[in-house]
Amino acid sequence: MSRHLNDRQLLVYLEEEPSPEAEAHLRTCPACRARLKTLAQTAEDLTTTLHAVGEQIPLAPARSWEAVARRWKRRRPRPYVPLFRPSLRHLATLAALALLIVGLAGLIHTLAVTGPTLTRATPTPSPTPPASPSPAPGPLPRPYPDRLGVPISLLILGTDGESERPDETDALMLFYLDAEAQRAFLLSIPRDLYVEVPGHGQARAGSIYGLGKQDEATSGLVLVREAISATLGLPVQHAVAVHFDGFVALIDAIGGVDVEVPHPIEDPTFPDGHGGYAPLLIPAGRQHFDGEAALRYARTRVIPAPGFDRAFRQQQLILAAHDRVTRLDLLPDLIAQAPTLWSAIAGSIEADLSLSDAIDLALLATGLTADDITTATLDECCTVEYVTPAGVRVLLPQPEEIEALMENLLEEER
Repeated sequence: MSRHLNDRQLLVYLEEEPSPEAEAHLRTCPACRARLKTLAQTAEDLTTTLHAVGEQIPLAPARSWEAVARRWKRRRPRPYVPLFRPSLRHLATLAALALLIVGLAGLIHTLAVTGPTLTRATPTPSPTPPASPSPAPGPLPRPYPDRLGVPISLLILGTDGESERPDETDALMLFYLDAEAQRAFLLSIPRDLYVEVPGHGQARAGSIYGLGKQDEATSGLVLVREAISATLGLPVQHAVAVHFDGFVALIDAIGGVDVEVPHPIEDPTFPDGHGGYAPLLIPAGRQHFDGEAALRYARTRVIPAPGFDRAFRQQQLILAAHDRVTRLDLLPDLIAQAPTLWSAIAGSIEADLSLSDAIDLALLATGLTADDITTATLDECCTVEYVTPAGVRVLLPQPEEIEALMENLLEEER
């Protein structure tokens, strides 16, 4: 055996029946025992982060710490080595994978003000905006409690974290997963949607997260979740905010993505992030993108051919990322790397997702295919343009059209 156990060997030691050689090595090697302690602390930090907002939701009985401990005790005895609870490490790494999978899909969609537009309910003509100086919101769509069953709904926010308003959300997307039917939809929400915000009157959807972070009585994730729930008439259970640097780290974590580029892209005015330009040139054909390249591909506003816009490119990246994680069987490697991956992205993600729901998302999302996911957006079908008294251009939600869209999406899930 080598001088020290590597991380993969340490994780195998915790997850499976250990070899006598590994047991003997750990009994005599302080360095490897110290590494186990570091992995344990990473798992504890992950659990704390996932519960940063809201109360912990108890794990299902079959996955509770007590149930795992009982199963563990039935294994053959082995010499004592100080380490953390194996169930905690295993569940924490799956939780990290949940944020990886959902975060990849969500952040790519939220890079644009609006996301991809697919089949949806046929909208009725939008009414003319009110002439009064302050728009009066109409009745909100009714909720659909009889259709929810046991789905999971997650609101995903995308921010760059580097502008003069780092808490400003570039865009939002609702990820809705029906666990029983193994179906899901992604609904993109424009940042300029003008909605009622509890305790703050009306505000743009993109500014709610920042308002909540300034309010000592609530939090950014809670406030934006409540506002979007009321606007859509659909309970939003959880929320996660991901910065662009987190997106780059996530793509890099899976070794990049392969994308078929149907038309060459030339963007001489692509921003360099410092007030200047970084000309972008992407040839047609099959390309392998790392995190930075994928971000540029998703964000460029150049449309070289009809239909080859940001929404199309974002969906390409979602499918490519999902395909790489699932079809290339990378999950075992990602589990082994989870502590390192989480250290790289933890500062770029804020979530109010419980550990139990994160695990459910990880396990269920890997079973989805592209055909299982419906995508839609709140665009001109469900909004009308309006200029506020302060001269800000916004989009007024149209309750009846939003209700029709939600009806259509939920019917797709049945």
